[in-house]
Amino acid sequence: MDTTFSIFGLTAHAYGLCAAIAAAVLIIGMKLAGKKLPEGTASVFGVLGMVLGIAGARLMYCVCNVSTFTETFENAWLMLNFFDGGLSLPGLIAGLIAAAAITARVMKARFGDVLDAASIPAGLSLAALRFGEQFTDLGIGKVVEEGFFTQNLPWLFSFSRMGVSVEYRMNVWGYEVFAGVVIFVLMLLFTRCLVRSGDKAVLFAALFGASQILLESMRDDGHMLLIFLRVGQLGAAALVMLALGLALRGASLREKWIRWMVMILCAVMIVLLEFSLDGRLTVGTPSLGRDYGVMAAVCAVMLLNDCTALFGHGKR
Repeated sequence: MDTTFSIFGLTAHAYGLCAAIAAAVLIIGMKLAGKKLPEGTASVFGVLGMVLGIAGARLMYCVCNVSTFTETFENAWLMLNFFDGGLSLPGLIAGLIAAAAITARVMKARFGDVLDAASIPAGLSLAALRFGEQFTDLGIGKVVEEGFFTQNLPWLFSFSRMGVSVEYRMNVWGYEVFAGVVIFVLMLLFTRCLVRSGDKAVLFAALFGASQILLESMRDDGHMLLIFLRVGQLGAAALVMLALGLALRGASLREKWIRWMVMILCAVMIVLLEFSLDGRLTVGTPSLGRDYGVMAAVCAVMLLNDCTALFGHGKR
């Protein structure tokens, strides 16, 4: 499904419009948040971000699906068709980080300060991007059985009918929009407490990464998989761990050991839960709600581990 509309006789894509809005939100928000940065920093970042962001998103998608192009399509040159579908959010984020690094060098600003300014509106920007997924085949969640939630909170799910049979799926794109808005609000509320350059970006990485570990697991769309783990989920876990490493600057060796042990235990729990969700591990009666409830709790522990470390050392 690809929703399109006509404007001035040209065919426009609804998802593309949402992506354009997301880019505008990020650049305008960065300009407002980075008033102490050299004039023009947001504009330079915007230009570099669009080029490197799309390149990174496409590159990661192609790397993860190289067999599709070489074996299924039997034409590796199709990887260069950027506008023919196939982009990766972790690749986009990597491209934006590279754009921030180059922008900082060009504008003679701190890399951490540039990332901080971009991270404040990033949640709202991602919410706009995720909103567009409803107009595509993205954002589709796993099948759930009819029950209390589907009957009382139907807006949390999408459904399709085949005769008298109804199939319910988690409305993941909607969850993603909500998560993006919440991240944006939390960034506005708590970033003033952080004074070290780059710590605002670390907070965003922790918030976004922890939420994505859970939300990416709920998806049942696309084919960005490594064995049974989604690439987006692995990228999110890497963000949470990177955030912890940066948050622990100045911490004692004892604190580092304790916090990393907590992180490793949480990561093992996530993998075991994915085994359970995938049917490779059976613990009692299979239950999607139970497994995702536990996963949400584990992700919350990972987030708290990052944030307590960050706020404990970010004020010093």
